[in-house]
Amino acid sequence: MKTSRFCPKCGRPLLKSPIKGYTFQCFRCDEDFYKFEVLRKKDLNTVKALRRQTIMRERQNDYKSYSIYKPYPRRK
Repeated sequence: MKTSRFCPKCGRPLLKSPIKGYTFQCFRCDEDFYKFEVLRKKDLNTVKALRRQTIMRERQNDYKSYSIYKPYPRRK
């Protein structure tokens, strides 16, 4: 399920984590986070800066381009 929290590494929206003990999961970074580690809507300026850095890093390293707005797996 999509949340209003953002990844502290790449700035993408987070999902609720299925792993017990963790609250959120970043699908792109493949990492789980506790509630106190993530960014919120009040940190939107930081989130936007992280997104810009992530996009530039991916372009420079020729990574496959993923959307920063919908990094979720497709439902089957």
